[in-house]
Amino acid sequence: MSSTAAPVWYKQFWPWFIISIPLSSVLVAVVQIYAALHSSSDLVKDDYYKEGLAINQVITKRETAKSLAIKAHLRMDNVTGELLLNTEHATAPQLTALFAHAALSSKDFSIILKKVSPNEYRAQLEKPLSGIWNVYLESPNGWQLNGRVNSDIHDHLNFNL
Repeated sequence: MSSTAAPVWYKQFWPWFIISIPLSSVLVAVVQIYAALHSSSDLVKDDYYKEGLAINQVITKRETAKSLAIKAHLRMDNVTGELLLNTEHATAPQLTALFAHAALSSKDFSIILKKVSPNEYRAQLEKPLSGIWNVYLESPNGWQLNGRVNSDIHDHLNFNL
């Protein structure tokens, strides 16, 4: 009778294969928890209920712009930082443009466009724009226009009615 000793468990394939399955699940869970804790949640609003209630005010402002037949065309010069807004039927001495970044609310900013001629408004950007931006043009008279621009591709925006 010959006796052969079985190799120790850690030198065999199957125990390591069986251990790797739950170990890989634990590693994936740790990576997902890290990503959840350290990623930005800008797309989720804390006050979504208040924003839902305010949607009627936004709709009213947009309907006002539509009834006044207000149209606007925004041209951006990323080299000089100049904003040039051509309008139809806008009479306010200044307009406010809110630039909301598509993903990062920390990049949002607003700028005041001042009237330089009957249908023309101008403003100066502090730094060039990059990426996708939602632009909301508002008047103190109570109307609003909105549009979306990818500043890496286009340097102009026609506002939607």
